[in-house]
Amino acid sequence: MRKIKRFKISTRQKEITRKIMRLGLDLPGAGLQGEADLLRFVLELSQKLDPGTVYELNENALWDLGAEAVSAEGMFSACAVTLGAACTQYAATLLPAKQLICQTVLFKFLRTATLFVADLVKEQAMQEECEVSQPQFVYVPKLGLAPEPKLFKEGLRVDPLTAHKILPELLKRIQAEKIEVSCDENLTLLPPATAVFIIPWQKKKRKGKK
Repeated sequence: MRKIKRFKISTRQKEITRKIMRLGLDLPGAGLQGEADLLRFVLELSQKLDPGTVYELNENALWDLGAEAVSAEGMFSACAVTLGAACTQYAATLLPAKQLICQTVLFKFLRTATLFVADLVKEQAMQEECEVSQPQFVYVPKLGLAPEPKLFKEGLRVDPLTAHKILPELLKRIQAEKIEVSCDENLTLLPPATAVFIIPWQKKKRKGKK
């Protein structure tokens, strides 16, 4: 099991600010007077992050992920990544217009953190002369009415019934409590800004002689 707590992610405040501006959200209603105010808000929010991840390689473990997902039979890394509790606790204190902007920004941060972890897994696989497939998402949070980034919206998903079945055992196997991630009786994860996914591995194909 590999654990990285309080890792640094590139929050790309200027890039996120431009993307939020293009969404046409209600900045005046959130008390933000234009792009400069929004940039300051994104920077403030980035300072409330406490990212953590745990991920583990499972070799020759057979998991039925359902017909709707790519099979992860054989080798795969199971991963959880969170932004910590403080950022969503702060979001909950905001008025609706500003809360929506805050949650939208948090989704962007979670996307960046997820890609960071996926890159770590890819590097680990390369060291073992393996390749990785796209992440298969077991759990993606709902952050209010904020739109999901493309990575989560269009990424591979484990079908809901199978995800509901395997999520508790997966969290147990990767020791998610080490980054203070837990699930309630409805299988909603805490802290809220948390994603869980599986990355299948496969051995690199050797080029045969012609």
